[in-house]
Amino acid sequence: MFVQNLNERQQSALLYYADAVMRADNTVEASELIAMDIIRSQCHKGVQPNEIPIDQLPKIFTTRMGRVSFLLELVGMAYVNDDFDRREFKLIYQISDALDLSEDGSLEAILKWVKDQLGLMKRAKTLMEES
Repeated sequence: MFVQNLNERQQSALLYYADAVMRADNTVEASELIAMDIIRSQCHKGVQPNEIPIDQLPKIFTTRMGRVSFLLELVGMAYVNDDFDRREFKLIYQISDALDLSEDGSLEAILKWVKDQLGLMKRAKTLMEES
């Protein structure tokens, strides 16, 4: 949803860290694989995952828009299977801390926004399925 706000280098980091979030709980579910495919499909053609150390992420994500977009996508990946595991949260917290988004309430706002968005998506699906 926010991948278009990221340049190719940032998208490359997103692919790497979205995969890391997906695997953080040592299980990979079909819904997570589908979410990864959706993220990949939104990236520029040819973008491949690239590991960038967490402490180097601020050099890649230099704008607030890029940082928040990156975290929104990662939090969305963590929630995609309705099970935000503590290991996923730990990784996301480390990233948000490196990007200076954990102390000012931004991470909490991002978590709330993603939960609200998922709730709205479920409500929309229910509306579509009602007879």
